[in-house]
Parts: sequence; C-alpha cells; structure tokens
Amino acid sequence: MRKRVSHKARPRKGNPYAFKDYEDDFNMLESMVGFIGNIWKGAPADSCFFLATSTPDEKNWREYVVHSDNIVVGLNRFFKKHSRWDFNLYFCPNPFSKDRRKKEFARPSRFGWCDIDESDPRNYRPQPSLLWETSPRRYQGLWLWDGWHSVQEAEGYSKSLAELHGGDSGWTITKMLRVPGSVNHKPEYNEPFVTLQTRNWERIMDRPPLPEIALAMKTGEYVNPDAHDPDEVFKKFKQKLHAKARTLIRHPRVKEQNRSSCIHLIVANLWEVGASTDEIASIMWNCPYFTEKHGYHLDRLDAEIWRIISKLEHPK
Repeated sequence: MRKRVSHKARPRKGNPYAFKDYEDDFNMLESMVGFIGNIWKGAPADSCFFLATSTPDEKNWREYVVHSDNIVVGLNRFFKKHSRWDFNLYFCPNPFSKDRRKKEFARPSRFGWCDIDESDPRNYRPQPSLLWETSPRRYQGLWLWDGWHSVQEAEGYSKSLAELHGGDSGWTITKMLRVPGSVNHKPEYNEPFVTLQTRNWERIMDRPPLPEIALAMKTGEYVNPDAHDPDEVFKKFKQKLHAKARTLIRHPRVKEQNRSSCIHLIVANLWEVGASTDEIASIMWNCPYFTEKHGYHLDRLDAEIWRIISKLEHPK
C-alpha cells in the first residue's frame, strides 16, 4: 500500500473554533452548520439533502429536506427548531434529485461512509477523513474521495470499507449518520455528546477495492498491491534493474513527460528480472507515473500490468 501522510500532519480547514466546547450551544450550532455545510457544498445546484430527528426513546422518526440553494439557512432553521437536548439528530451526506430519500433519486456521491461501531478506526485503509464518536468507543466515519462516483460505486466502496475492517452493514446511498455535536439519547448511555475525533478536508486519492475486486484478489484473479512491501521489492531486484528503471521507481513525483512509456519501462523491466505480478503491483501502486495517469484504481492497475506482460510474451 502506498505511503500516506498522517492526518495530523495535514492542515485542518474551516472554522478553527469548531467543536471546541460541547457544552456551548452557540458554538455547537455554528459547528454543526459549518460541518454539514462543508459536506454538502459542491453538489449539483438543484439537489435535495436530508436531516432527521427522533425522540429520546428513538421513536417518532421525522425527516426534513434542505435544498442546495439554501443550505446555511436551512441548517440554521433546523438546528434552532430541533434542540440537540430534546432530539437525536441525523443527516445524510449524499445528494438527491427529488425531496424523497430513495435510492432511485440518489445522485453520484464523492463520499464513502461507514458505521465503524466497535471496530478500530485506526485499522481502516485509507483512514477516514471525518471521524466522530457516537457513544463510548463506537464510531462513524466519512471518506472524502477526490472524485464523484455512481451510486453503485459509492455503495461498493462503502461496503468494502465495512467488510474489510469489521464495520457494520449499512452502506446504502440513503444512509443517515449522527450529527457531530449532537447528543446521543439512547437509554443505555448517559446522554454523551457525539464528538468529532478527526477532521481533514483533504480529498483522498486512494480507494479500497470494490467488493468484486477484493474477492478476485483473494482468489488470485487480480493483482494485489498490498501483498508485498514496495521497499523490499525494490531492494530485492535493484541490482538487476536497468539504471533508468531504478531512477523512475525512486521518483517521488512525475518528472518525465511520457507517463505511459515510463509505466511500460518499469513493468517490463521488473517482469524481465523475475518479479511476480503482485511484486510489480506493489511498486506501481506507489509510482506517480501510474497513479497520476490512472488514479488508485485496482482494475486499471491489473489491466495495465497484464497488458504490458502480454506484449512482452507475445510480441507481434
């Protein structure tokens, strides 16, 4: 897996006073409006978003629509009318084309989401961009992808996050999540605040494998870039590689204009010196010439490696 920058090393955007004092109603109102407003920002102009409440006994579920042309006003109106001390508060991160929270009206999403619950959020790969504790040692998270995905893909990535790391089911596009800054009124708890643990608005290039690809990786039908440490692979074959290939593999960013030829050279040379497809995949997953051209898409990684190998073994 590629090396990642720690969230703590990255800048935090937004209101620096957000979620500073959970007892302060005014600070929490501003924090909740700003937090959800940032999540909903950038959706198509005529989108509909959803908020919801339930009473402390978790009955009387009611939903509320906020339109994309009136997000801040709609959020302020909702939170002022529905006190966090009297209701459980929820939101859906994803946009819809109509004012009904049904999958058939869902629009493409740029998020992954997961009920992390009692699994360890530190074990998730990639790490969640936004993480909040809904009750003692139980969590929910959002992943902010660097691109928009179809409903099927967005659900697939969310399903993979849960299945690969022990999260709960509930990856439909209509998923409702607790609002950070609100109060959890479940009777088995002592009304804890829903506290924000991680806030990072940087977009994530990496993706978990979609469920069908994860299955194919287990059965050996797909290359697995996580099967080997790329540094160990490079050390293993360094002496046999051409100087040009060694140089390209060491590049931390793209320095050559023709990325396709660089990809071909690295893959071909690794294959020629005896590297396995999984070893090659571990190198390419960390190679800017591949990732800047194709992104972190396992299907493209698999296709590119086998395309090049096929040409080597069956030259015209």
